[in-house]
Formats: sequence, C-alpha cells, structure tokens
Amino acid sequence: MKKREEEILRRAKKLFSEKGFHSLTVSDIVDSLGIARGTFYLYFKNKDDIYKRVLEELVDEISSRLKLLPRDNPIGQLRENLREILSLFVEDRELAKLVLYHPYRLNPEFDEILEGFFEEVKGLIEGALFRGMEMGIVRECNVNVVSAAVLGAFIEVGKELLEEKIPDVESVVEELLELSLNGLLEG
Repeated sequence: MKKREEEILRRAKKLFSEKGFHSLTVSDIVDSLGIARGTFYLYFKNKDDIYKRVLEELVDEISSRLKLLPRDNPIGQLRENLREILSLFVEDRELAKLVLYHPYRLNPEFDEILEGFFEEVKGLIEGALFRGMEMGIVRECNVNVVSAAVLGAFIEVGKELLEEKIPDVESVVEELLELSLNGLLEG
C-alpha cells in the first residue's frame, strides 16, 4: 500500500469514528489532509469504498490478535483473547467505535465484513465451550445460545469499557469469564 493511501485510510478511520458514516463527507477527509479531491479518487472510488476498506483493515487487525484455543488450556487462551481484544479497544478507541457502534443495515457489504468477524469470534467461543465440556470443566449446554450470549456480553461490556464506565480491562476479562463459566447463582 502506498504511503498516501495509508495516510488517507488513517485519517478516514479517525473521522468516521468522530463523525459517523452519515455525517462524514469526502470533502471532510480531503480538507483535513490538505489534499486535492483527485488524490483521494486515485485510491478510492467514493465514501463507501473507503469505509469498506477501513472496516476490512480493522477486522484484519483484530483477527490477527486472536489465537486458536488449545485443547490443554482453552479457558486460559480465551482469557488471553478477551484481554487482547479489549486492550486493543482501549488503546485504539477509533477502532473500537467503528466496530462496536457500526451502523447496521447501512450497506450489506459493510455488515458482511463485521458479521464475518463476529462469527469468527463466536466460533472461538464455541470451540472453548466444546473443549471445556470435553475436559469436564464446562457443563453441557446449547453452545450456539451460550456463545451468542457471551459475544453479546462482550460487545456491550466493550462499549461500557470504551465509555470508561468500567475501570479496567483485567476486571472485565475476569468478570466475563466468571459469568460465562459459573453464571450468577451461588453454590
């Protein structure tokens, strides 16, 4: 990727995060960079094209941090995956806003990118549940329902963390795991 293209993508990510998809214009992007509109169009067809590219890069960045769950320690690796993604969200708030507050039904192509990512994460959770059941540390359950619930909790808790309503990543990771593994009831 060319340096100018990377620069435009970085700025677009920041501006999409700040203004949202609907409010941002190509003019906003080029004006903030002090480049000509023609320069923008050398790399991107339109606003939809650059938004799609930003989403693809975000998903690639997040996915590169996820690890498959090993048979010998799936819960430990799940803990690491949660810590890695939530830490990334805290470090890169622009990325987190685009992933967690994506305006669904804006464009099926955009939705497909993020839904594919969330399906990948859900698959990792399902793998941890199956391995945990095999090892006798997770009760028999409907893995589809439980993994969807865990993913939903992760998304909503990620928003709370992003908005600084929750103090730190480590407490979030441990609480999500505790809820997932032991539920709410005592004894």
